[in-house]
Amino acid sequence: MSSTVERFINQLIKKIDRPDGVELECRVHITDHAYRWYFALNNSIKTTLHQTLESIADLEIQYQRKVELGAFKHIEYIQITNGRRLMESRGITPKNDEILVAFQHLEAAEFNVPWWDDTKREIAEIWSSNKTFYGVKRNQADRIFDAMKIVECIVQAPDTALLPDIRTLSAALYGDSKKLESKSFTGLIRNLILPHIDDDVVELAEDGTKLLEYFGIGKYPTPMRFKADGQLQCQGVIDLSALHYGIGVSPDEISGIEWGKRPPYVLFIENRASFERYVREIDDSGVIIYTAGFPPRSWTRAMEIIIADLRSAVPIYHWGDRDVGGYRILAFLAKRLDTDIQPYLMGVEIQAQTQTQTNAEPEERPVADLMRALESARGYPSISALYEALATHPLDNLPWIEQEQIIPISPLKK
Repeated sequence: MSSTVERFINQLIKKIDRPDGVELECRVHITDHAYRWYFALNNSIKTTLHQTLESIADLEIQYQRKVELGAFKHIEYIQITNGRRLMESRGITPKNDEILVAFQHLEAAEFNVPWWDDTKREIAEIWSSNKTFYGVKRNQADRIFDAMKIVECIVQAPDTALLPDIRTLSAALYGDSKKLESKSFTGLIRNLILPHIDDDVVELAEDGTKLLEYFGIGKYPTPMRFKADGQLQCQGVIDLSALHYGIGVSPDEISGIEWGKRPPYVLFIENRASFERYVREIDDSGVIIYTAGFPPRSWTRAMEIIIADLRSAVPIYHWGDRDVGGYRILAFLAKRLDTDIQPYLMGVEIQAQTQTQTNAEPEERPVADLMRALESARGYPSISALYEALATHPLDNLPWIEQEQIIPISPLKK
């Protein structure tokens, strides 16, 4: 069948193929507006088209009854006498049949995820409206089921669990070691899981890859870096005081830590360059922990072990950028570790002269955005104090202070 005939019939079928069922009989007027491309064809092609349409049993053709002498007689309307049979003859599955099959697949799909039944209902409603669910059509349900496999894996894994690297996990779940590296696929995973995780994670995990990294699923397991003077308990005991610049260790290996002398403070540092500079330039017995920006879920379990005996005994600080991202990380750490964490070198009082010299004009961040980033952790005194300082700030904006611009200084000296 020619492409012209195929196009014409497909356009007719769109009039009868509805989500609630196929319209069996229908009169379709062939107007210049809807079928402009048909009227633009040359007369030879239109004649061939007419002959083919006349040979189709489920169509009755009515040509224009009034035309000028010598003018080409176009189709005025087409009467479809059996819509379902017409679609069957073209090998086209009706939308209603697709929906029923898709719903059957949805109903049969089971995942050990608390909110999966609610998600199924949402998907069914969207497909019933002839729309896609985050780009997934109703005849592509397997894409959603594949995405739910990794969602189930994440939801069922304890916070303390260290998941396999991304390629090992991908091969185990899908028989394809690179499937979890597809941006469109990880984007679907992100859309499925976002409504059910911490708002601070939502804001910082801007794509599917970042979200998987938060749950500890990346190309390579990332050791957690920190510096302390104590006895780290893993398979054996490591004397951390022998390591001037700290240690990197897989978080699932950490089972405890003993302090010969109680450290004076704990400092979380968001940025790798600032962490490296701090541990080289500051020589005291504070506990310095690198968070890698927004810390992976598996890291927070190790952080809890490290600060377990310190949380109510010494001040705990977080040093990050003075921007929305830095403040969200601060709020997340306070909630996740359930401890009061003081903002360090990132408060309202930090002024431009604290920074190293730069010729660039300072970017500004709206104070209202900074306050919203802290909103979820206002129950912790230090964060509440920062929130109130922002609320009473006389200006609408604050300069963005990137922590690499600030010269490291120990809390003991500040």
